[in-house]
Amino acid sequence: MAKKNTKKSVPAKAAPPAKKKAVGSRTWIAAIAAVALVMLVIVVGSGGSKGAGAAATGQAGAVPAEEAKYIGRLLPANYTEPSVASAQTYSAGVTMTDVTAKQDAKQTTLSVADVVAGKVVYFEYQKAGADPISMLAYIKPSGKLFVGVSYCIPCKGKRQDIAPDGTLRCQNCGTKRDLETGVGVSGACRLYPLDEVPASVAGGKIVIENSVLDGWTAQPLDRPVGA
Repeated sequence: MAKKNTKKSVPAKAAPPAKKKAVGSRTWIAAIAAVALVMLVIVVGSGGSKGAGAAATGQAGAVPAEEAKYIGRLLPANYTEPSVASAQTYSAGVTMTDVTAKQDAKQTTLSVADVVAGKVVYFEYQKAGADPISMLAYIKPSGKLFVGVSYCIPCKGKRQDIAPDGTLRCQNCGTKRDLETGVGVSGACRLYPLDEVPASVAGGKIVIENSVLDGWTAQPLDRPVGA
């Protein structure tokens, strides 16, 4: 008689579920590096363009040192030009208009309305014991007021006008200066800026202290002259 098989059958073990393939550390590092590189390219590209533009602007707007040291030499450090009109657009020439200034023992005054109407005006200051000083006042493109000595040092030109291209032009030598900044643009005397003097506005009058003009002397001829 055959013996019965008393061993219990052991069921086969099920295969373990397949593990998801883990993303290796190298893969993560590569992904992060790629994102960082893209961001870097964007930032550097944007910043580089801006920097190049700023550099170009700086070069285009650079003022020669021998000119810059004389710009605003008669103005106090905290001087702010009075705003007397709205922004101006000069697309046509403007001829200088003669106006009369009133001069007393301490101050010289002229009408704001005359300057606003004329855009660029000529007047004179009578310095005691000396020849009259040629003066001008004009409205900048910003609407601010420029008051100064209307004297182109090298050529001795005394009168200015506003050229059709929107620059201030010496009627004697043709030197052009930027209406807003006073910086020379072209011409033989471009390194010699017109001397601006401090002025205030009160009661419809432009007020200039005589002491500033009494102490004025022409800039030295210490810069090159030529076209």
